[in-house]
Amino acid sequence: MARRPMAEPFSPTGFLGRGLDPTGRTTPVGFAALLLVMGALWVVGRLGPVWVEGWSRWHEALAAIPLAALLVPGTGHALRRLNDSGRPGWWAWALLVPWLRWALLLALLVTPSSQRRRRTDSGWRLLGLGVAGVAALVLAGSLIWTTAEVAEQGMKPALVPGDRVLVRRAPVTVGRGDVIAFRVEGEAAPRVARVVALGGERVAVEGGVPVIDGARAALAEDGLFAEVFGPQGPAGVMPVCGNGPVGLGADCLTHRFLETLPEGTTYAVLDAGTRPLDAGLEVEVPRGRFYVLGDHRDAARDSRLSPAVGGTGFVSEGQVIGRVDMVVASAEGRHWWDPRGWRPGRIGGIVR
Repeated sequence: MARRPMAEPFSPTGFLGRGLDPTGRTTPVGFAALLLVMGALWVVGRLGPVWVEGWSRWHEALAAIPLAALLVPGTGHALRRLNDSGRPGWWAWALLVPWLRWALLLALLVTPSSQRRRRTDSGWRLLGLGVAGVAALVLAGSLIWTTAEVAEQGMKPALVPGDRVLVRRAPVTVGRGDVIAFRVEGEAAPRVARVVALGGERVAVEGGVPVIDGARAALAEDGLFAEVFGPQGPAGVMPVCGNGPVGLGADCLTHRFLETLPEGTTYAVLDAGTRPLDAGLEVEVPRGRFYVLGDHRDAARDSRLSPAVGGTGFVSEGQVIGRVDMVVASAEGRHWWDPRGWRPGRIGGIVR
């Protein structure tokens, strides 16, 4: 009786290497093992903050890097599984459709291997692998950048409600004058504000102007900021006008100034007149925290107010998502997909 040849030992590196060639075959068992590993990495990345005390952006990156690395060979094995089950390679495009991809993956798991020989030089398979490569680059890029939507009006004129901004993920070096996105406990959407004082410094607000370690920021008039009074952005917030109460559709005019911090950073701010928050007692910023202000001083919820009354208080380093770099999309209306509210002129604007 003839002996059956011994099976070749399983090699994880060889298995992943074969995923870079989408023209071969992958069995349901091997494909299931690959999906199990990728699913475990996804679960760790999503639930890590719940499971691990002190979970940081570094931990998230460490979980996402191998997931990004598996995306290309994983898609390659999906193409091989299609080949092994006798399905056409163009079915792989279903992987790009949110709900349809799960149906396809389930079908690939339960469909037995086919004995039918198929062509292995399909351009659709190679194109699918190229798409997977682009997707892997996007996922890898998400380790460095993320996006955040501006829902409030506290950062006018630099940012307006409905802007979507590109955020350089923490850990980054945050300096005075930088615009940062940060989390506030109990709120799903991040807030955006400008850092005006660092840990160890003393800061006060006089006439709406920050005074840092006794040095008052310089202020120069810069005309008027004009907008239409009406709902703005996804939350439909109403602007705060410097020319008093106006009706819907009327011109909302607010004084604009150029503010220069002691070390020389200059940016535009808005002042709608004398308001209670124009004065803030001098405080010392604790180490590891930031004092932030909105550029529209009369419409911002910032470090002048404690979290108990809707402000931010001091922002800790752990709250910081990252530094805001530029505007990547902007829509005036409540729904970003409605082209009637798109503001193409704001796209690509650098946040200073």
